[in-house]
Amino acid sequence: MSDLLLWKRLKSGDKKALETIYLQEIQFLLSYGKKISSNAPLVEDCVQDLFVELWRNRDGLSNTDSIRRYLIVSLRRKIIRKISKRQKVQSEKVPEEVDFEAELSIDTKLIAEELSAEQAAQLKVAFAQLSSRQQEAIYLKYYSGMDYKDIAEVMDINYQSVRNLIFNALGKLRKYLTGLLLLLFYTFFS
Repeated sequence: MSDLLLWKRLKSGDKKALETIYLQEIQFLLSYGKKISSNAPLVEDCVQDLFVELWRNRDGLSNTDSIRRYLIVSLRRKIIRKISKRQKVQSEKVPEEVDFEAELSIDTKLIAEELSAEQAAQLKVAFAQLSSRQQEAIYLKYYSGMDYKDIAEVMDINYQSVRNLIFNALGKLRKYLTGLLLLLFYTFFS
């Protein structure tokens, strides 16, 4: 069932729709909430309050095409408000920001694709440093999925020679890429 239809059913008073949303999203919301605050009871209270308020205020809910997004925004606000109230009571100072204890997930896919492209380019440069026989052995092993025996037959060399070629090639790749990573590390962090 689409989010639009499920949300519409919730807004019209269908308790089954609320139950369906709860069952679909509870684990995700708890996990997400615990990234905002490590106080598990606070997070659990906020999630429960969120669903109670959804039901109570169902007539006034705005439309959404993404229930998860709606719930995440609401939960995040709710947790931050509770933390702010607790900290205000304790120190009379409202926190400027909340610690989010996880990697940033915004644009993760784009960043991962960019890193993959960059890593592929680095691997291509490193691969070019190998001898043609090492390149062939690596290609047959890892890109074609052949075992050592088949590679030995294709390259017309003995089994141990294939193992040696691949071992030495991987060593060169590792050395080249490790050096490159160290160079990048020092460039960015010095």
